[in-house]
Amino acid sequence: MILPDNFLQEETRQGYTISHEMKEVWAVSMDMAERLIDVCQRHGLKCWMDSGTLLGAVREEGFIPWDDDIDFVMLRKDYDKLVKIAADEFKPPYFFQTTYSDVDHYCGHAQLRRIDTTSLLKCDLNKKHCQGIFVDIFVLDGFIENPLLRFLHRTTAMLMRKTIHGCLRLPEENTTFGRKMSSFFGKAICRIIPYRLLFAWQEALFRMVDADRHRRVSVISYRYSTHRRIRLRSSYDEMVWIPFEGQSYPAPNNTDDALKCYFGPDYMTPRQEPTAHGEMYLDARMPYPEAISLLRQHPEKFDERLRLLYHA
Repeated sequence: MILPDNFLQEETRQGYTISHEMKEVWAVSMDMAERLIDVCQRHGLKCWMDSGTLLGAVREEGFIPWDDDIDFVMLRKDYDKLVKIAADEFKPPYFFQTTYSDVDHYCGHAQLRRIDTTSLLKCDLNKKHCQGIFVDIFVLDGFIENPLLRFLHRTTAMLMRKTIHGCLRLPEENTTFGRKMSSFFGKAICRIIPYRLLFAWQEALFRMVDADRHRRVSVISYRYSTHRRIRLRSSYDEMVWIPFEGQSYPAPNNTDDALKCYFGPDYMTPRQEPTAHGEMYLDARMPYPEAISLLRQHPEKFDERLRLLYHA
């Protein structure tokens, strides 16, 4: 990947200073994005920029200054094909992370990670799964218009989700009575039904709502909202290539519809808002096992790094 001249230098955009260290994170993310796009292109699969990445591309031809990752989205049928070929296509330092491919990990969508980097939340220091810098690959499924059928579908999916979360939750994460009960019942159920099998049932539930047979689609495997993140299926008929930090990345053929569902009709007005995952300890040079060992010995370095990355 060829980066624009001086890309890694600290700079200020819209009054927000992006540090050299965050620029390194951006460069790693772009490397993974190009790898993902290349694999999809060679196998005839469609993927599109999504969420804040798409907003940054449309509004600024690059990252939103306070963003720290890249998001893509795929229709379920193409996503399933990508999952099947991922082990052959993504070799170290890349790792295609799903609920099936990593230990004690649950996520409704995939993440392409670099194992020679670090991306950590404080609550993840005792987790076993890969915690390198990632690119999100969300999934578009059909959105059920009938309120009763949608309620039944959503309730079933949410019960499965809570059960798996409860099963995998660490004891120190059970900070409330509700979490303790969820963890107790989740672990009990998953002694009978392995959590990966339960997840396979959940994905089968999503596949029942074929995106090609519905007028609207949504990322229901990420968050099953009944009013946000819902967009027209026709917005994803084609890929339109638009600039992103000196490269060209695929966007939906109707970017207006794809952005309004996240940010509302005034999405072209910049607003500094936190990311969905919150501020993370990010390091483009240090593998995550080394970073975890360092932070266990020197926990104060976590907040020091956050100040460097997000408040330069």
